[in-house]
Amino acid sequence: MLRTASLTSLGLIASVTAVAQTPAQRDSIERFREAVAALTDADTLRALESAMIDRARVDRDNALLHVQLGFLALRLGDVTGNRQHYDDAGSEFEWAGELEPTWPFAWYGLGLAELALGEVSIIALENIRQALGKDFLSKAAAAFGRAAEVDPAFADAVVDLAETAMRQRVRPQLTVAHEAVRKAAATEAGDVPAVQLARGRLERTMGEGDSALAAFEEYLELGGDSGVGYLEMARTQFFLRYLREAEATYFAGAGLAHTREGVGMYREDLSWAATPEELAAFDSVTVAQRADWLRRFWLRRDVADARHPGERLAEHYRRYFYALRNYRLVSRHRRYDVVHPYRNEQQVFDDRGIIYMRHGEPSRRAVHNAPGVNPNESWLYERPEGSLIFHFAARDDVQDYKLVESLVDVFGLDTAIALQTSHDRTPGFVGELFASRLGLDPVYQRLASMPFVGRASALAAERRAGDRAIDVGTTTDSHLLRFETSLGAVVRRYVVGDSAGGGGRLLVVYAIPGGALEADQTEDRVAYPVQIRLLAATADDSAAGFVDTVRVWTAQRPLEPDQHLSGYLTLPVAAGDYTMRIVLGQPWRNAGELHTDTVVVPDFSAPGLTISDLIIGRHGSGLTWVVGGDTVALSPLPSFPVEARLRVYYELHGLTKDAPYRARLEVARQRGGGPPITLTFDGVATGRVTRVSHTVDISGLRPGRYRLRVTVEDIARNLRVEREAVLDAVGS
Repeated sequence: MLRTASLTSLGLIASVTAVAQTPAQRDSIERFREAVAALTDADTLRALESAMIDRARVDRDNALLHVQLGFLALRLGDVTGNRQHYDDAGSEFEWAGELEPTWPFAWYGLGLAELALGEVSIIALENIRQALGKDFLSKAAAAFGRAAEVDPAFADAVVDLAETAMRQRVRPQLTVAHEAVRKAAATEAGDVPAVQLARGRLERTMGEGDSALAAFEEYLELGGDSGVGYLEMARTQFFLRYLREAEATYFAGAGLAHTREGVGMYREDLSWAATPEELAAFDSVTVAQRADWLRRFWLRRDVADARHPGERLAEHYRRYFYALRNYRLVSRHRRYDVVHPYRNEQQVFDDRGIIYMRHGEPSRRAVHNAPGVNPNESWLYERPEGSLIFHFAARDDVQDYKLVESLVDVFGLDTAIALQTSHDRTPGFVGELFASRLGLDPVYQRLASMPFVGRASALAAERRAGDRAIDVGTTTDSHLLRFETSLGAVVRRYVVGDSAGGGGRLLVVYAIPGGALEADQTEDRVAYPVQIRLLAATADDSAAGFVDTVRVWTAQRPLEPDQHLSGYLTLPVAAGDYTMRIVLGQPWRNAGELHTDTVVVPDFSAPGLTISDLIIGRHGSGLTWVVGGDTVALSPLPSFPVEARLRVYYELHGLTKDAPYRARLEVARQRGGGPPITLTFDGVATGRVTRVSHTVDISGLRPGRYRLRVTVEDIARNLRVEREAVLDAVGS
């Protein structure tokens, strides 16, 4: 009783009957809430509750006392984990609401009690209640709404109403919350930063992006957290597709965020795409370094998927708003069992949202709805290195889809074991589930009708594939370029020197069949626009060079299917190892393709003798590259008619002016055939960069594949270099 007396002496227990909620009584409730929130000992809380209940038996109509008892019961529930205390809290708040219907604290407390009950409720029962609008979340939103209705300036109720309505995503309640928040913003509650923050988030949820921006600006003017405010503004600008402004706001906020909440929001957003190692690196950067670190992070994503700078960040927030609408968790408490190999502590998205945030829209989806079958989905992602299939099942909770390794895990562990061990044919209900996935992988056609022999190994292989998909899907991210139609382009790349800076240069030559292109045609001309993107990336996907352009070819009449449009791009790069990516396409009709190659750029300025790649062209091909006063014939196609005269171009770096050199050129059939064609040339260097062209007559060759080798000797220094290329000789 001494503990109770100490609290009583602070004036925290109501001692007079309240007839109207005065500012003093509100302050009394707030002080009481703060005091009990600091208590962590259940016995102390029970002693205080017992003393207050004794008082309430005598003073039954004291609304203030019942409100305080309600908050005390809430705290007891949090400390003990006993659901009964939340029920007791709800009863106390309901009693207070009956005594004083215009007191916002009574309805606000009731909303908190309903929320607490919902978090620990039986999920299967809660699903049924939600369908009827009788679930705890619905009742919490109604109670918060009542608090905001009786006192629009009651900030806590307004904020919690907005957050609860957004979690539930029920349109009528969102509308009620929207009206309540707008009304509150026009009162003194509008001077509370948290109210403007909640208002902005709710305005955006309702699709009112410009109003949301105004609310976030007001939040910042009222002294709200800079990191939080700028990130919410950036999200909203991305939502409105103000992409340039959004990107600037995002990075500006990253440079201002310094509080736990502000930095935490940036980190959570980053976690949807980052690896654990990248998150650890983010945690270690200073405030001054954070914006630049994030710029490099998102740029690496753009480079890895051959995207324009800024595309991946914009896509990140497109995915974010889609996932919020479709995959947001209602309950913060997730239940797992043995069939759930992946477990995530975040409380925003179900596992579909996790995969969607990392990899975007799947190539195909499949579901199977049938009586007695848990809600389920499967997603296929087609990738050049091998497709991934993800299976999701909502067992026990229709609101929470979780990843499972195998499709049979939709039915649970018992069915999965039975299929592995039983000699019976595949049960019909399982076969129907397999049949629903025929469009994802042929394995499900076999599993739908497979007898026991072979079924166990097929199921084990399907499970291994699912386990691998989960591992890859939850630890990597992607924004792959996808085209419905391929252009069938041919791409050849060469590495030459860059006379401007002494480094290297990528020369990329391409040809696109006319039959694969779509033209813009007028009365007097035909135009073929093609978007071309070329980039070189280092091992960590940092951009070393980038070109993005649209080129338009014109002609008097459409191209024949076997005719080609050809061209080239150059890109200066320093010495090093690179991944080269070139995208050729007509994206407005979803046609195109990505070509990837590894490239080694030598140090052309190094001492000694260095030779560039061999560029093989054909006299009269029409496509040429002018460099250093020389005209180089280019041929994007790898084959040459046997009657052709070839032009072979290369560069020598490191010779001194007027130094003599000897070149030997050899053309030999790769498999079998007669003796090689061998040519020897003597020359004199024109300077540190010496450009060399040879004409080679291949009219004596039979059709086939040949190796062309050039060996160059620096006679004075006894240095030798060589380079090879492959060419196909074809008949007329």
